[in-house]
Amino acid sequence: MIESLIKNLNQDIALLQLRIERDKAAGFYDMARLLEAMSMQLFQALGIADLKSKNQIQVNFPAIDSADDHKDGGIALQVTSVADAKKIKKTIETFEKKNSAGQSLKDGYATLYIFGFCRAASATKVPSYCKVIDPSFFVNKLIDFDDEEKVQLVLDSVRRHVDYSSLHPYSDIECLKIILGYVGRNAVRHYMSCEGNVHDMTKGLKEISELIGKGSVNGRQKSKAHHEFSDPEIGKFLLHALNEIGGITAIIHKATRGDGFVYLNQQEMQAIDARKRSITEAAQRIAESYGIDMPLSMHEYD
Repeated sequence: MIESLIKNLNQDIALLQLRIERDKAAGFYDMARLLEAMSMQLFQALGIADLKSKNQIQVNFPAIDSADDHKDGGIALQVTSVADAKKIKKTIETFEKKNSAGQSLKDGYATLYIFGFCRAASATKVPSYCKVIDPSFFVNKLIDFDDEEKVQLVLDSVRRHVDYSSLHPYSDIECLKIILGYVGRNAVRHYMSCEGNVHDMTKGLKEISELIGKGSVNGRQKSKAHHEFSDPEIGKFLLHALNEIGGITAIIHKATRGDGFVYLNQQEMQAIDARKRSITEAAQRIAESYGIDMPLSMHEYD
């Protein structure tokens, strides 16, 4: 699932880069606040620094946009859409420029990041304290961490700034993998005779319904909604899964008493098993059709 989330993140980054380039071409340059806010969130999500805006202290604060005054001797950030050689040179000169008291920003910060969101001239020769980065810096760190929660935090941060009037960028196959990952959990694959807490099962089914219906789980974006898929076969599978989960939910609601307990008879449990089996069989077929290798069958029991 992490691999698919990373691919979706790359798609969102590419879409946001296009939006920024488009707005610049149209004469709209007010992207600084967006890039600054997102950059602060990215650095925090990866545990690099807890950056605070310097522009809130002084408008057009020289050389840097935000900084962590305490971590690792001080970490400063300059963010721009394009960090070309000219921009990098000017930032470093301002960072090192001494004031009337003989002090410079360099004296207060051990590290300076120059972040070019759309492009960065990373081959430009810079002092050892300076790091020129682009979005791949964050993506590569996420790959090294191999931590779904960190990927989700970064994905959420970028998604908040994407213009959703554009065509949804996510790949059908990558989103299908994410959905199948949730279908492959115990809420669907356990027979009722070996199911644990019914409320936990219902919660798991609700998450799958939200993921298919909205592309999110507990309000956090992971994929895209079923109506945003362009492949009709995938769309057909998703609607089938939603329908079967709806049927299971209806049976459970009917069997729920006023005390909150669920009283299922054998016929109702068999009906739920049949719907679960229908979902897993459909999931196996769609996975096989698109060369997706993951366990999706019902858990066998003696």
